Amino acid sequence: MSRGLAWVALLVSLAAPARAQEFASASPAAERSAAALLERGLAPLRPDVAVTTLATRWYGLPELDTRSVALALGWRTLRLGAGASRSGDAELGWSAVALAAGVADARGGAALRACGRARHAGDGAPLTGAEAGAGMWIAPSTTLRVWVSAPQVWIGGDPPPLERWLEIGATVRAGDAELWLARAAAPGAARGASADHLAGARLPLGVVDAWLEVRDHPARGGFGLAATERALRLAASVESHPVLGETVRLALGWESRR
Repeated sequence: MSRGLAWVALLVSLAAPARAQEFASASPAAERSAAALLERGLAPLRPDVAVTTLATRWYGLPELDTRSVALALGWRTLRLGAGASRSGDAELGWSAVALAAGVADARGGAALRACGRARHAGDGAPLTGAEAGAGMWIAPSTTLRVWVSAPQVWIGGDPPPLERWLEIGATVRAGDAELWLARAAAPGAARGASADHLAGARLPLGVVDAWLEVRDHPARGGFGLAATERALRLAASVESHPVLGETVRLALGWESRR
C-alpha cells in the first residue's frame, strides 16, 4: 500500500510545477546559499567555505526521502559549488551530482549549474540524464533585489524528475523584515498560460528567523524557522498540500567568512 502511495505522490509531483528538487534547502525562495547555487544558479554573496547537509521528506512518505550535501567555495568574486544527492529508495530512487560556477559581489551575481542523474527502472535497466541552466540576481539598492533562475535551459538523456520553469522574483527589505514575490512559467509559453506564483515574508526574531510562503497551482502554504549560532545554521520548513501530505525540509549548514 505504501509503495502505491509513493508512486501516486511521485506522479503528482511530476505533473505539477515545483521549485524543489535534490538541492532545495529549508530556506525562503529568495535565499542565496550553497544549496541555491547548485539548485537554481543563485550565487551566495560572500562565503569562503560553506557546507550544507539537506534532508527532505516529500508528502510524508519515507519512500521519497531526499538526502543531499552541498559545498560552496568563494575566492574574491569567484563562486564554485559541488554536491551529491540520493532520492527515494532502491526501487523508486535515483542519485544525482551537481556542479556550479559563477561570480558575485554586493551588486549582483550570476552562475551556471549542471546536474547529472542515474536511476534504475523496475527491470534493472539503468536510466541516466542531465540538465544545465543558469541564474542571476542584481541588487540596485540596499532595499531591493531581483533574481532570475532558469535551471533547465538544456536537458539531455532521460527526462528529469521535475520540470523546472523560468522563475523571476523580487525581494524588498523593510527595516529588518523582507517581502518577496515570484512568478514561474514555462519559457515561451503563450500569454495567459498557467504559471506558478509565490509570495513570502521573513522576520528576524533575535537569533531565529521566521518566514511564511504561499503558492498557487495548487493553493498551498508553508512556514520555516532558522537559527544561527556563529558559523552554524539550522533550518526547518514545512509545506502543506491540499491532497497529499506535508513536505518537511531540514538543513544544517556551516559557513566560514573572512
